[in-house]
Amino acid sequence: MHWVDRAAEKTREREVSDHVVASGTSISGCLHIGATPDILIADSIAKVLEKKGENAESVWYTDDIDPMRRVPWPLSEEEYERYLGMPYVEIPSPDSEHENFVDFFKKPFLESLERFGVDSVVYSSAEVYREGRLADQTRIALESSEEIRKILNEYRDVPLPEGWLPFDPICEECGRIATTRAYDWEDEHVYYKCEEADYVEGCGHEGVADYTRGEGKLTWRVEWPARWEMLGVTCEPFGKDHAAAGGSYDTGKLIAERVYDYDPPVPVPYEWISLRGEPMSSSKGRVFTPSEWLEVAEPELLRYFIFRSKAKKAKDFDPSYPLLDLYKEYRQLEDVYFGREEVKESREEQEKRIYELSQVGEVPDEYPQRVPFRLAVVLIQVAQDIDYAIDILRRKGVLEEPEEWEIDMANDRLRRARNWVEKYAPEQAKLKILDELPESSAERLSPRQKKCLSLLAEQISKKEFEPVEVHNRVYEIARNNDIEPVELFQAIYLVLLGQKSGPRVGNFLTALEDEFVVERFEEAAN
Repeated sequence: MHWVDRAAEKTREREVSDHVVASGTSISGCLHIGATPDILIADSIAKVLEKKGENAESVWYTDDIDPMRRVPWPLSEEEYERYLGMPYVEIPSPDSEHENFVDFFKKPFLESLERFGVDSVVYSSAEVYREGRLADQTRIALESSEEIRKILNEYRDVPLPEGWLPFDPICEECGRIATTRAYDWEDEHVYYKCEEADYVEGCGHEGVADYTRGEGKLTWRVEWPARWEMLGVTCEPFGKDHAAAGGSYDTGKLIAERVYDYDPPVPVPYEWISLRGEPMSSSKGRVFTPSEWLEVAEPELLRYFIFRSKAKKAKDFDPSYPLLDLYKEYRQLEDVYFGREEVKESREEQEKRIYELSQVGEVPDEYPQRVPFRLAVVLIQVAQDIDYAIDILRRKGVLEEPEEWEIDMANDRLRRARNWVEKYAPEQAKLKILDELPESSAERLSPRQKKCLSLLAEQISKKEFEPVEVHNRVYEIARNNDIEPVELFQAIYLVLLGQKSGPRVGNFLTALEDEFVVERFEEAAN
């Protein structure tokens, strides 16, 4: 059973009429693909529950009232340093198109999520507090502050002091939330002093905040179980930092049980996504966003990237050559699903389930004709024009009597291949076909290499081959003429590129016009 299905089954054990599968993200800067597992996992578990006859919905809770601790990329530190310690939702946008800091970073991410098949209810933390939806939970937390303090102190090196209150007011004078210290409360009012944080000074103001009107928030470790109870959360995925011993989930579980008399949600901890071996960082600009993903890869590939391995297994993304391998893996998975490739029986059911979870919407009714991405990369560099590239794919049997939707898929893949070449392709993947045969290249060929080129030209002139057929013919001709296949590969690359290496020969020759290839091979052979 896939871990998504196991989480759903565990969640079904909760005797409730409605299930809520929650995810949460702090809107602290650019939202990259590292923020997507939370949402994609929650959405998938909710949909599994629905298919099993349960009432379920997924929610995405955006923490937008948290304080800005550092100025994130690409904002100007000089311009935005003045807002340190203020709630994100109260910080202005760097442009006139967005309402505020949160809208600037959240809107493009939310728009991209729709392309990945996510159908979650979106909550704003600031709006929840302003509407008083957490007022009851806040009052209970204030009444139980001593019990909560004891729970948290079990896991702290430096104990929280007596009189500590689990609420962070927003200073009515300077607007900061990171610098305030609540010291008393009465009814719906919390009394505070604006002192300091470790990264910004307070203004010294003493005031009163109304917790029913969004004039502050519960501290994170208390807010999390509070909103479990408020939303009725029955399952929640979260990053490994929250799952660490003594982390937010451990303390949240105890607070949920002892303070809110609430059964904590089924936990689904997962490993973060790194970028080229390093942690992604919104503040440093080391990010890869969902919209950037969609420029070079289909949304199904990101879902596959997340669901193909265990939730707690490390995941590293590299948009250069490893992306091509991801395309290949996904196609092999599709072959297994539609019975075109056999795998061990012990793996077949698991791989088919991964394919289903990778889909945006329902699984295709029939096996789709897809242009191999490596071929698309070669073809778009040779043909340049997408319509011309589609014509080559038709003529050479890569697209055989395609439906209109398959033509659309091919167009999209060719566009993504072009974006990949322009933005992420290593130099060795970039092609420049020689306009003329260099004498030096012809001189470097052995008699047997020339003979093989002549034979290959003869066969290509008689029939238009698909990539696999071309590849097989190259091997066959080489072996029949007592040379190693690699020697024939080198000859092909020398006369077409002026170098001894290049892309996979089947894709390469398929992307070129047969007449041009035949003429060049014959010229080199004579």
